[in-house]
Amino acid sequence: MKYFRIIILLIFAGFFSSCEHFFEFSVYEANVKASNKNTTSKNLQLLENITVQSQEFKFAFLSDVHYYYDDLKAVIDDINKREDVLFVIFGGDIADQALLKEYEFFYDIMKTLKKPYFTVIGNHDYNSNGGFIYKTMFGDYNYSFEFNNNKFVLFDDVVLESNKDPDFNWLSSELIGNENYNQVFVIAHIPPNGDQFNDEMEQKYRTILKENNVPLSLHGHTHTYSYEQGDVSYFTVPSLKDLGYGIVTVQEKSFNVELIEL
Repeated sequence: MKYFRIIILLIFAGFFSSCEHFFEFSVYEANVKASNKNTTSKNLQLLENITVQSQEFKFAFLSDVHYYYDDLKAVIDDINKREDVLFVIFGGDIADQALLKEYEFFYDIMKTLKKPYFTVIGNHDYNSNGGFIYKTMFGDYNYSFEFNNNKFVLFDDVVLESNKDPDFNWLSSELIGNENYNQVFVIAHIPPNGDQFNDEMEQKYRTILKENNVPLSLHGHTHTYSYEQGDVSYFTVPSLKDLGYGIVTVQEKSFNVELIEL
């Protein structure tokens, strides 16, 4: 009986050791591979190698994968065929339950993109240990970058799942000195009229952008297409389940938006 128990234990030990990530679907798993860390910084370096000969250029904007990985792959394949798109911005909800494996699925598909890409965190990305995984894999929740004398401000405006209010002071400070750029664009997962902003937050967001002459704010979250034009225009793209994404054409002092449907 003693030897029988030893044999059984050895069989179980061999089984578990053969499963490299037996607990990889645990909500507590957050061990991001070294090769997958600091993705935003790596893409910023790639962006520095891109030059344009005029003031006009295009970037793609997509959002809300959740678990529609095949649809993400289809959209990325389509963007790869477009030589006019110079980089991609992803508007949040990389994951659904924010498991590490979901982040890895997203990362592996985005590795096939032949252009730099940048992300903003979504509310689903905060589930479980998702906020920690996101920061380790990508970087800061709030950041900005410049391209062709235009500024892009990526802003974490998730309220409920993050258990914090958006850092409007940071947003305001990032928009100071906008007159030094041709245009400044703000990207945040949740639109100001979305379900996580109260009236005061919505008004604050809109006022900050208007006072700082931001022409366009880009969003996901609602899974529907919307384009609200005004002093500040608001462009919301559908989820990838609908195989749709946006193209923004940036000119010197103007822009155009287009919804691409596959």
